[in-house]
Amino acid sequence: MTIGFSTTETSEYTGNIIQGTFTRGVEFTQSVTVSVISTEDETFSIIDMVVTLLGEQDPITITIDEPVITLNGTYLSGWNDIFTYVPTDESDRTTDPITSTLNNLPDGQNLYNLDQDQKHFITRQYEVTVTYMGSLNQEETTETVNLNHEVFNSLESIRSFMANYEYGKG
Repeated sequence: MTIGFSTTETSEYTGNIIQGTFTRGVEFTQSVTVSVISTEDETFSIIDMVVTLLGEQDPITITIDEPVITLNGTYLSGWNDIFTYVPTDESDRTTDPITSTLNNLPDGQNLYNLDQDQKHFITRQYEVTVTYMGSLNQEETTETVNLNHEVFNSLESIRSFMANYEYGKG
């Protein structure tokens, strides 16, 4: 048996990369239907599904209404953008500079350098664990597969972040 994925946008998927438009910093919603594919004359019923975003956590909501998984949110992490800053009322001459990634950057610091990750695409993975039962043997089977999203980095989200960051108010 094999776990398969399909979406309303396209019924095709390459391996386990679901087609779609995923851009860093842009909210998305995607519904994915999970199916159990068999080469036999047996049908399968999904009993349970658990879905987990692997790696850095982003503001993503995962809703399961078997056999449909709905993913909603915004991809922000996964790129290695390095910010250099010093606390408010300090400079790099009065204190040691601090480096941070976007997810760990405190509000209101004196940012003065950004080494921006130029990767155009990254892959974000979801671990999908499906428990199902076959109509012939009535046995429960649990299978885990990864669902991948290829996320485009337009570089706009960092530009927007920098334009809206409140410098020196920490």
